[in-house]
Amino acid sequence: MKKIFIIDDEKEITDLLKKVLEKENYNVKGFYSAESAMEKIKKDVPNLIILDIQMPNMDGKRAFDIIKSKYPEMKIIIITAYVDMEKSKYFLKSGAIDFIAKPFKLKDIRCIIKKVFCKDKTNNRTSECEDQKLISNDFNIKNIKNKALKFSNTDMPVLITGESGTGKELLVNIIHYHGIRKHKPLIKINCAAIPDNLIESELFGYMKGAFTGAINSKEGKFEEAKDGTLFLDEITELSPKLQSKLLRVLEYKTFERLGSNKVNTVDFRLICATNKNIKKQVKRDLFREDLYHRITTHYINLPPLRERIDDIPLLVNYFIEIFKKEYIASVNKISDEALDLLKNYNWPGNIRELRNIIEGVITLKSHSKIITKDNLPKYIHKNTDIEAKTTMSLNNIEKEHITNILNYTKGNKNKASKILGVSVKTLYNKIKKYNIKM
Repeated sequence: MKKIFIIDDEKEITDLLKKVLEKENYNVKGFYSAESAMEKIKKDVPNLIILDIQMPNMDGKRAFDIIKSKYPEMKIIIITAYVDMEKSKYFLKSGAIDFIAKPFKLKDIRCIIKKVFCKDKTNNRTSECEDQKLISNDFNIKNIKNKALKFSNTDMPVLITGESGTGKELLVNIIHYHGIRKHKPLIKINCAAIPDNLIESELFGYMKGAFTGAINSKEGKFEEAKDGTLFLDEITELSPKLQSKLLRVLEYKTFERLGSNKVNTVDFRLICATNKNIKKQVKRDLFREDLYHRITTHYINLPPLRERIDDIPLLVNYFIEIFKKEYIASVNKISDEALDLLKNYNWPGNIRELRNIIEGVITLKSHSKIITKDNLPKYIHKNTDIEAKTTMSLNNIEKEHITNILNYTKGNKNKASKILGVSVKTLYNKIKKYNIKM
């Protein structure tokens, strides 16, 4: 029989967990202080410890360090009421099995413990957590990060808004990989990138023979996301018909594949994102109000890069470190003049555009040690001339910027759309709108 120690000064939680886990046939002992548990461990070593962080006298961090120093292979699950990304990374890097925020569902902690004893190595998510970095010294961004961490341990839908390239998908990753569903799939779908006549079959799946070309049955995204997270990017692009169907799935947790009458039950956590003003979409009857209220239980708005200019040096250095390793380059810093140009630019493509610029410069100047202003694309120089812009209309500014980007990418629309932070479809529409000649 596996032995579990629970160390938490909240008597109600310790006693409830003990009672639940004993029903699962574990040998469980509860302790209301780290000191009492440490004394017991000397004589009776458990197979697993569930350890709270916030405790009087000896806190969980000190207890964790002591236990790990004496028993390096000890399996420890950390629980806390105060989610903190840095603490999470510390414990996971130091060998904790998992890091869970209160309040948690009893079924979820039972599942995690079961995986621990089944030696399921997928339960340690250190690498995923390390990848989900929100680089910023900005006060508002730090608040957003804390909000995302608080949302991570709920099952409520989250709506993330913000311009293209501001990091909405990064927030999705943070919420999923710090939440209780992190051991299950994170399924992503860009609603703007899939034609209207295909997106329904992508979401719901279909049966063989449901339509011309359906030579085999196929699972949809709802099924793929079972027990995990479904991310619908650009949700405002869904047709009214699909908005209605999605609302029904969210309300009843059921759906049918195309071409089937069989009702399937599904459980997933929904996260949505859009770069449009969704409230205006609701007022213009382009987005269902009832669906809007259903998906905005939790809400995060990401500011554009032009509103967090002080983060540009931090982001530039971060991207330099990433790409100099990836391309085995000599570049290790950027000149003050080049940095000033970047700080005076308007960044319509936001962080994604900045990342692409730094990557492009490093690939072209891999043998240089410093990025100078002359290494930056010409359109960056042009678009920082504020006085020349004061008499131009917004449409003319957008047309000029798109033209500059297309010239920079030598007409490559895939690259241009990535820099601009829009879909290829949107870029083609803009080219047609402004009659841009290539």
